[in-house]
Amino acid sequence: MANNHRQAMTGVNPLSKERRIDSVDFISPLQQDVNMLGSSLIDIIQNRVSSQLMSKIDSIRSLAKVYDRSNYDDISFNDLASVIESLNADELLVVGSYFSNMCNLANLAEHVHRIRRRKAFERGESSILTHFYLNETVEKLEKSGKSLEQIREQLVSQTVEMVLTAHPTQAVRRSLLAKLHTIAQCLEANHDSYLTPNEVKNNEERLQASLLSLWRTDEVRRTRPKPEDEARNILHVIEENVWDSTPRYLAEMDRFLMSKGMEPFPLEATPFLFGSWAGGDRDGNPFVTPEVTKQVVAINRFRAANLYLAEIEHLLFDLSIHYGSEELVAYNRKVIEKAEAAKKANPHLAGLNRIKYKEFWNYVPPQEPFRICFSHIRDRMTTTRDFCEAILSNTPPPPEDPAAPMYKTKAELLEPLNIMYRTLVSNGDEKIANGGLKDLIRRVHIFGLTLVKLDARQEADEHTNALDYITQFIGAGSYREMNEEERIAFLTEVLEGKRPLIPRSHEAAGKAKMVLDTFAAISELGPEALGAYVISMCMRPSDVMAVELLQRECSVDGGANSLRVVPLLETIGALEDSIVVLSTLFQNSWYREHLKTRFNSVQEVMVGYSDSGKDGGRLTSAWELYKAQERMVACAQEHGVTLRFFHGRGGSVGRGGGPQHLAIRSQPPGTVNQYLRVTIQGEVMEQDFGLPPLARKTLETYTTAVLMADLTESEPVKQEYRDIMDKMSKISCEKYRSIVHGHDLFVQYFRKATPEQELGLLNIGSRPQKRKEGGVETLRAIPWVFAWTQTRLHLPVWLGLGSALKVGLDTDQGAKLLREMYENWSFFRSFFDLIEMVLAKADTHISNRYDEVLVDNDEQKQFGHMLRSLLTETIDLVLKVSGEQRLLDKDRVQQRAINTRREWLTPMNLAQVELLKRWRSISEKGVLNEGVSEEKGRTVVDALIISMKGLSSALQNTG
Repeated sequence: MANNHRQAMTGVNPLSKERRIDSVDFISPLQQDVNMLGSSLIDIIQNRVSSQLMSKIDSIRSLAKVYDRSNYDDISFNDLASVIESLNADELLVVGSYFSNMCNLANLAEHVHRIRRRKAFERGESSILTHFYLNETVEKLEKSGKSLEQIREQLVSQTVEMVLTAHPTQAVRRSLLAKLHTIAQCLEANHDSYLTPNEVKNNEERLQASLLSLWRTDEVRRTRPKPEDEARNILHVIEENVWDSTPRYLAEMDRFLMSKGMEPFPLEATPFLFGSWAGGDRDGNPFVTPEVTKQVVAINRFRAANLYLAEIEHLLFDLSIHYGSEELVAYNRKVIEKAEAAKKANPHLAGLNRIKYKEFWNYVPPQEPFRICFSHIRDRMTTTRDFCEAILSNTPPPPEDPAAPMYKTKAELLEPLNIMYRTLVSNGDEKIANGGLKDLIRRVHIFGLTLVKLDARQEADEHTNALDYITQFIGAGSYREMNEEERIAFLTEVLEGKRPLIPRSHEAAGKAKMVLDTFAAISELGPEALGAYVISMCMRPSDVMAVELLQRECSVDGGANSLRVVPLLETIGALEDSIVVLSTLFQNSWYREHLKTRFNSVQEVMVGYSDSGKDGGRLTSAWELYKAQERMVACAQEHGVTLRFFHGRGGSVGRGGGPQHLAIRSQPPGTVNQYLRVTIQGEVMEQDFGLPPLARKTLETYTTAVLMADLTESEPVKQEYRDIMDKMSKISCEKYRSIVHGHDLFVQYFRKATPEQELGLLNIGSRPQKRKEGGVETLRAIPWVFAWTQTRLHLPVWLGLGSALKVGLDTDQGAKLLREMYENWSFFRSFFDLIEMVLAKADTHISNRYDEVLVDNDEQKQFGHMLRSLLTETIDLVLKVSGEQRLLDKDRVQQRAINTRREWLTPMNLAQVELLKRWRSISEKGVLNEGVSEEKGRTVVDALIISMKGLSSALQNTG
């Protein structure tokens, strides 16, 4: 490894032809890390369990390896199942914890491995399999004829907004994630050849302590999180890695642009923004109330103020500059005069914050203007923090120091920071200006005063219910009973008029009151803290107009600061009707003028991948989303509107998830338009931002994908491609719906053969599992995908696809056409690559085991056999399209990742089947059935939960 560092010091350009290809062995270090972590964990376990149990764990490990290497024969599978079935509940708990932790540790080792490979690539020591680097992307665009000026203009004007959601898909507790992050740091340090012997020993001791702590930490969440807890978890992701990684990556982009002879990013550029749904997403979540939303905004502001204060204190100490420009001196003079006047008027309130400060708590040198300026900024930020702290502690806010009022807008904070930056630059001190001060200015532009902007989301029918209450209250009839034309006419007339619709003395109760109170809270909080208002299950133009009306009626300023309203189109029907919704809105005189004056003629539309997939299957969902985006862009252009899309993707492929670059590059031409907004949830947050290098890689991947999407000339999609897609989509949807929505056995089979009924035990989200009682149609998309993922059948991803491909591949000409589409059409290729990734994780052997043990009806068992036959058929047909012998032959990294986890996956699946059988027996007949104590019942539940968490970690697709 020492030789690697000597190579790095020569300054080899990682893109140069002289790069040494794979001079570093990266396969062995990864395997060594996994083996070391596994051995260490076994050592920990065997010192804490009986020798008999340890012998059983060793036997399970050995049999799992035998099964894995035997090409999945029945004898080794049954031997492994027999040992697991013989374990009592306490033993199953330990075995499940071991395999669950090993999956988490394997994921971690792979993350560190990728970081290691990237560093070696940047040093010029190794090749790399993925090519999403900024310099490589720019080089590719230059070769295609784009000028550096065009590329820079695109880079500095594009924005990617990542909205972190509270959707319950992160199965691993944050306490465990913290230990895993420490272990990752130790693994990275292990490969540093410059550590001294004492440092090596310290690192080893820290790693072993973290592994022990990991084993000793309860894997089970004992209580369901509140929306406020979910908000704190999201902020933790921002604070730990995103806060520092974002300005650091922007600095790297600056250096790259300057190396090409171009100007760096403007200070005000926002290539990244961050949003949140935690505490604002009330769709089907009764726990998100107006008061909760206010609390979450206070949490966001409080945590932001703490981060800013740390940066401000550092710069206050660091910028000991003794000169100042006329602009800075004049600004300080104005601030001091105003403060002195406020002190005279309110002497009892002056200097309240001084005793709280670490630096310069008593005196700021008058000849150091930067420190004077930062001292005032610190006073105001402290006032801001203390106000939010009082809200959170439910105490009266402290008296506000009139000399240092709290910040209400980020513009107030940016003004003095920009003055100081200009002062340094104008005096030739750019190097000082471009350090911590520039980072702080960029943070303010990107994170604002709240770190994340909180979206509000509610189902369209709730707004209809509230308006129905209002119209009946004022004697205007029933809004619900109006047809669409009557609703639009009514809403337009009220919006164009001056008189309020809702009397201030209304007596709304229940859900109607909740809706009205929510809009009042939104007006109070304002656009500095909030992002968009998203309407789920939006089906009609009136659904959008209704929200505009409610915003105006419930605001204190007549809607002058209303949020942008974003229709969420999430079913096949809504996607098909998208043009009706948009064209009606754009032709409405009030709405068109409102969009122009309030939002510069920009309309945002959210497209939902989850419910459209649950509604019609993955193929139909993907194709309808593609066509709907094309139609909506054309409609917007016709009316002079800029359309922006908000992609509601989940973590799993069944919910539109997958690698970001594939997802972005597969969008229809002209639909990115320098702006991408996308949800990031659950386990994806950890995969994208769990470690600082992962966070920077995520930012770069989004940057280059949007850059390529906007600057790459796309060939028009051939009509014959569209024709065959329409045909296959129709067949796929019919087959999917005939089974999921039309087969009498489906619901009973689903609930018996999967852990769908038991998912609520996980306590991984505040939101209820269902919108309301009923069948599959009432089940949310996350548990729908989660349940099938656990059994390794992955039904939502592929069902219906096989029937479609049979028709598509029916003739030699059809097969040739599909191969051509795969080679030449990015949408089609990315769709199949993602499907392939999931199919590689499927296992009919495992799925069949769930049926054998849990399904007691022969007819239902035959139904399960039919589904597995369809899966096998689909895999064969997908391989014919991709031209591969085995799944993922062209993606050996993914193939290796999946294969190396199989020896831990199989035991966990078998344990889960056994635990489901025992738990259902206990819950059906009572906890004290047949001598089963309450304590044993809890142990079975804990072991079952751990199996679900472990499988989620191993498959890396929760929901």
